[in-house]
Amino acid sequence: MDINAIIRNIKVIGAFIFIQKEVFFSRRFDLLLQFISLGLNILFIGIFAKLITINANISQYGTPNYLDYLLIGSIIHNLVFLPRGSISSFVLGRIFPVLYNSPASLTAIFIGINAWRILWNLGLTLIITTIYVIFFGLTIHLNLGVVIVILSGVLLIFALDLFSAGFRIATKATQDPLNWFFNITAQLVSGLYFPPEALPKWLQPLSKIHPETYILQMGRLTMGGGYSLGQILPDLTNMLIITIVMLVLGYLMFSWGFNKARELGTLGHM
Repeated sequence: MDINAIIRNIKVIGAFIFIQKEVFFSRRFDLLLQFISLGLNILFIGIFAKLITINANISQYGTPNYLDYLLIGSIIHNLVFLPRGSISSFVLGRIFPVLYNSPASLTAIFIGINAWRILWNLGLTLIITTIYVIFFGLTIHLNLGVVIVILSGVLLIFALDLFSAGFRIATKATQDPLNWFFNITAQLVSGLYFPPEALPKWLQPLSKIHPETYILQMGRLTMGGGYSLGQILPDLTNMLIITIVMLVLGYLMFSWGFNKARELGTLGHM
């Protein structure tokens, strides 16, 4: 292992983080609006949970009431979707051909470009979680099961973004059909806001094939109900199989799309 190469990569990542941080905090009005929106969203979630009556067995998800069901679902969703768009936004940018031919490590550049956004959103999620605990009385459990569920969910989102990037590089489309379907159905059928069994009968089959349904279910059981890794292992195994399949499909799609665009000379063209 080349120590000098590692040091250079760390410096590259640090430089990207520094530049993006400076640019981010220079937009003070946007930052102010972001915090105002954050406060309003937290307030609306609390009001929404108090007004809505759900005819479903909430306790089966490890949460004692609908408010906890909603809050923990929000936390899990935010954490799992941290890497969303990391690959597609990187390779679809107009400056990607320049970065691709840069003497710096492409891996270091990729990490550096995405690091600040992910760190900032992770910090916001921690702030939101603290507010939920202090002001809404939310009880959360942290164990190995929580960590594994979140990491497996992150890996699945990464695989889906890999697929999206490959499709969009090749076709120059703004969306891919797989992520388009998951995105437009996520809030309604995944269980983010409502238990799947509370949905109309004709929508429930969509819930069963949506991957976020199982991420949220296992996340609530572990973080909300304190379930151990062993207790969710059967469902987790099924999701890991889906994740592995999606990683393979994502890699094949990305390789095809990237190579096609490189042959045609259209990398960075949208």
